[in-house]
Order: sequence, then C-alpha cells, then structure tokens
Amino acid sequence: MELEEIKERIVRETGLTMEEVERRIEEKITELSDLVSPEGAAYIVAKEEGLDLLEKKDRCLKIKNIIPKMKSVEVVGKIMEISDIKEFETNGRKGRLRSAIIADETGKIRVVFWNDKVDLIKDLQEGEVVRIKNGYTKANSFGIPEIHMGSGSQLIKENLELEVEENLENNFKVLIERKLLKDLKENDFAEVKACAVSVYENEFITCPRCNSRIEKINDSFVCNEHGKIEPVRNLVVRGYLDDGISTFRFVSFREVASKIANSLGRDMIYVGKVKRNEYFGDLEFVVMSVKELNIEEEIERLL
Repeated sequence: MELEEIKERIVRETGLTMEEVERRIEEKITELSDLVSPEGAAYIVAKEEGLDLLEKKDRCLKIKNIIPKMKSVEVVGKIMEISDIKEFETNGRKGRLRSAIIADETGKIRVVFWNDKVDLIKDLQEGEVVRIKNGYTKANSFGIPEIHMGSGSQLIKENLELEVEENLENNFKVLIERKLLKDLKENDFAEVKACAVSVYENEFITCPRCNSRIEKINDSFVCNEHGKIEPVRNLVVRGYLDDGISTFRFVSFREVASKIANSLGRDMIYVGKVKRNEYFGDLEFVVMSVKELNIEEEIERLL
C-alpha cells in the first residue's frame, strides 16, 4: 500500500487523528535512526495499535499443483469420498488407516490418515469442505501423489461452498517411461507396447462395501467386517505380453482385465507396475491401464 493509504487506514480503524499518526511515524523513523522508510514506519505504528496491514499471502495450493515429496502442504478441498477404517497389525503392533478423496476445481487427491489421525475425520461427511494444513506428500505405488497427515498436521472444517465437477479426474502428470519387456525390473512403473498372448481368465469375489476378499460359509458369502453379503464377481486375466523381442508374465483385474480380454493379439499400450508374485516368486507386470495404439504418437517417438 502507498503511504497515504496506510495512514488513512490507521486513522479509520484506530481512532487516531491524522496529526497523531504522522507524528508517530516521524518519531518511529527517528527512533530507528532513519533505517526505515516512511511506509515501513507506518506499518510499525499500525502494528503497535493492534492493526496488521501486511497482506497475508494465501499459502493454499491448488490440487493440480501438488507433487510428491512436498512438506507443509496446505490445501482446501471438498470431501468426495471417505473410506471405512481399516485395522492392521505389523510386527505385533496394531494400527488404523483411513483415507478420503478431496477435490477442488483443478483435480482430486487422496488424503491418508494413520492411527490417531483417523479421528480427524470421524465427524465429517461427504460434501463438506475442509482445509488441510501441514500435510506432506508421497507418491503411491503408481507414481501419483497423495497427502499424508503427520504429527503436526491439522484438518479444519471450512464454512464455504466449493463447486466441483462430479466426475472430476485427477490431473497429475506422472512420468511414465516406455520400456522393452526385457528391461523391466522389480518395482518399475512403466509403459510397454506389446500384445497379450497365452491368456486365461478367472474370477474372484469381493465385498461390495469394502472391496475385501470374502469366504463362502455353507451357502452364504461372508465378509469379516460386514457379515453376510451378496458378493461382487471380479474378472482377473493372466497371461504373457509379447513385444516382438521377449515375453513377460502379466496380470490384470476388473475393467482392465475385460479390456485386455477383448484385445488379444493386437498391439496395445500397457501401463503398470512390476511386482514379484508372492506365490511363485516370479516377476509379473500388474497392468493398471491399457489403451489403443496411437500411430501418430508412435511416429513422433521415432523422429
């Protein structure tokens, strides 16, 4: 603000006269041995009167600008989904986990609450707007950033409206490296151009509420958390990808599996992560998405 505007604000909001304000500013400049400008002295006078005229910058990030490995993250978003609490035990220690999806006009992101932080969202509902302060971000197993709530993190309910598209997609740009199948290594998150061969299909059943695997007891299907339920049947497709140089074992689930089953023998673009199969000990490519080959994009890669 300009000096005259600062002085007028002080007069208007403190009850001092203009003469008193100008005198105080001159006294402050003299007190500080002319090391402060008139504007700076005016700000100090205002502060002494309990008036903070310094513009406070909004440190709030837009969701689309969030990347992994950020600290002291502050973001405002509308709660789109809240998961059930999951309890787990690791090395004899019990813990709790819960997550929520929040969104603003630029995208959506998962927020992860561990142990005591789970209680931060116990009284909140989908559709409410919250401010997250002092969160930190990590990349999930697919390279997409998530906000995690640490010991100093806060979640504050905001009394405001936030317009968000219903079917909003996340806008994070994840760097995915195109690789040959022979170059894939454990934990690689990669894209490959290949065709699916030697495919076989199976299914597994899950709880429609928590998506956990269930067991069949007599003629009923039972979820450990939700009791007797009507299960959801999910397609799983396993087989091998062939890029013309080598082959690599793959597995896919649900909608992605269905898409692969309908595109056998055709070159496609597969995106996924390399994991070690816990039963057989072999590496396999867990396919997370598949799309048609774009000839123009492939030509550009060669130029």
